[in-house]
Amino acid sequence: MELATRYEPQEAEAAIYALWLENHCFKATPDSRTPYCITIPPPNVTGALHMGHALNHTVMDTLGRWKRMLGFNVLILPGTDHAGIATQAVVEKKIRAEQKKTRYDLGREAFIEKVWEWKEEYGNKIVSQMQRLGASYDWDRLRFTMDESYVEAIHTVFEKLYADGYIYIGERMVNWSPGFQSVISDIEIDNREEDGSLWHLRYPYSDGSGHIIVATSRPETMLGDTAVAVSPKDERYKAVLGKTIMLPLVGREIPVLADDFVDPAFGTGAVKITPFHDPNDYEMGNRHGLERIEVIGPDAKMTAHAGV
Repeated sequence: MELATRYEPQEAEAAIYALWLENHCFKATPDSRTPYCITIPPPNVTGALHMGHALNHTVMDTLGRWKRMLGFNVLILPGTDHAGIATQAVVEKKIRAEQKKTRYDLGREAFIEKVWEWKEEYGNKIVSQMQRLGASYDWDRLRFTMDESYVEAIHTVFEKLYADGYIYIGERMVNWSPGFQSVISDIEIDNREEDGSLWHLRYPYSDGSGHIIVATSRPETMLGDTAVAVSPKDERYKAVLGKTIMLPLVGREIPVLADDFVDPAFGTGAVKITPFHDPNDYEMGNRHGLERIEVIGPDAKMTAHAGV
């Protein structure tokens, strides 16, 4: 047989890897050897692997092969991740492009079926890409984060955490997506700085004795205000502590209180507290037992609490 004049990886590597798979060369069976285990960070089934994944898998595979040569019993556990919100986003985008429909048009069951179809397509593509890289993983143990056994284990752990008091029900500030109707994690949020303006608003005292001027960069959140805060060290406002004001537009009576968080040098030294708008306001609200008022609903529209 005449040898090729140049190396063709597409032909050679595929045949060699198929032989490895056929003989379960990477299967890890417990024995007397010292174990060495790596659980790969499961790639999201939102699409194909990229160069970052290629680097990541190269490092893990190199470590595994090195340890095998040193006599360790090596297990590199492969898998893929459902990446719920991110996968939902790409599936919805595909449906809009191909069918001009939303997930609501399809209905829950039909949409979930589309998501599973996506997972099968891209989950299989991801596995084939990892194998094409030559990854020496134990493919007999391939897992998906929505496998029944995984889901059962997760439910069991979360139930125990709840029973032990580590998980509890309570109101918290979250990143909410009106489109997905779901909470979004911090890592899925794009933060950007913008130039804003500092607005000065007159909040009249309930007894008609005048007003306090509040400085804020977000006047649109005033509908959810439940207090005005000043610094306890600010002599300018000593006489008005304990007074109440009538919240403009809404007519809600709210107190003037002192909190160390307030910077006397910022604006007028008086700030409005909107516990359901800002994390700092949320903490101040908790310290003073303030009501938390939701003026923007899950659909991103103003609620009845906003006077709408």
